Amino acid sequence: MIKMQLPPDDCENFANKPRTQRCSFSYASRCPDSVWIDEHYSKLHQNNNTHKKQIFVGCNKGMDAINALRMGSGNSQFDVGQWREAMGVTDDDGVCHQARASLQFPLPDNNQKDEEDTERSSSSSSSSSQVYCIEPMPATYRVLSQSSSKLGYDKKGLTITNAAVSKTDGTIPFPNGKKAGKEGKSIEHCMNNPDMDCVNVDMYSLDTYANKFVEEDMPINYLSVDVEGFDQDVLLGGKDTLRRVHYLEFEYNWMGSWRNQTLSSLINLLDNEYGFTCYWPGIKNSIWRITGCWLDYYDIQFWSNVACVNRNMEDAKGIADRMEELFHETLKGGDYYVMSYANRKKLRMWRQGLKYIERSEEEENEARRKRQELKRTQKQQNEK
Repeated sequence: MIKMQLPPDDCENFANKPRTQRCSFSYASRCPDSVWIDEHYSKLHQNNNTHKKQIFVGCNKGMDAINALRMGSGNSQFDVGQWREAMGVTDDDGVCHQARASLQFPLPDNNQKDEEDTERSSSSSSSSSQVYCIEPMPATYRVLSQSSSKLGYDKKGLTITNAAVSKTDGTIPFPNGKKAGKEGKSIEHCMNNPDMDCVNVDMYSLDTYANKFVEEDMPINYLSVDVEGFDQDVLLGGKDTLRRVHYLEFEYNWMGSWRNQTLSSLINLLDNEYGFTCYWPGIKNSIWRITGCWLDYYDIQFWSNVACVNRNMEDAKGIADRMEELFHETLKGGDYYVMSYANRKKLRMWRQGLKYIERSEEEENEARRKRQELKRTQKQQNEK
């Protein structure tokens, strides 16, 4: 059933063209909704359990980190819309629309505090979440720090560090561009372009960073890694830290160190050494287990996301059970969840929150004609 829902054809046919993203597990996990995490944190808030630690390696514009701060603390003062305004992000919602305030974590009714309660809870370290935001790009780091200070988040649980994370400690050059939050720029641009304006930034292994900035022996509830192709290097440098992690998300692609690494080796390491069960996270409550269900074409490298839960952690048991439950429900969904290029329109509409209606070829052609006619009319009106 997994192979039917995540067919290998596109992956194999476009293996030499990874930028096309023509692969089933890439379609499936491109912008996951991760409902199991939202549900888990909602239950925690009902029990007033909001002291959480979350690490974002590769913070970018910080939208996901701020949503995690809101999610972990249950505090409505942490708002993606306000953060977006402070960052000056006016023309970019992010690849997965992370900057849309309407998509941020929905707080339970009992966590909607009035201003007085919000201010009191925000200043209390015993009731707030801690988010560690690690960003190597100097320009992006500067804007992140300024925004955090402007909103007072730096005093309420948000720690921003200008550093890179990898397998070892040291320093490493990164582009010193003027535009903040430009995804796709990494150390490779400095290595391959000697004339590029680059500056050295501190580099830590994940273990060194956790020992330096995160309370020792405290669990890490959420670890997100998105570092433009060097994700496995980050995890390889976290032999001790990974034993503290409840839930992990990382990006898989064809760039950076992934060129000489395989997903299969990392999945085995996470499983055998740390007790992680990993999945392709999808949308519409869909999810496919990778651990114990390995298919060889998963080692064909396309941009995708992987979500893992530590089954050895008692506090993560609720997440593990829910992910596995949704996995079995996905399989029962049969061809409803087929992730293929032929179904790309349905997947795109799902991600936009729109209802997909099956149409005949004639109906599709008529709808396309009407759209083209509308565009021509609008263009003519704009030219007048």
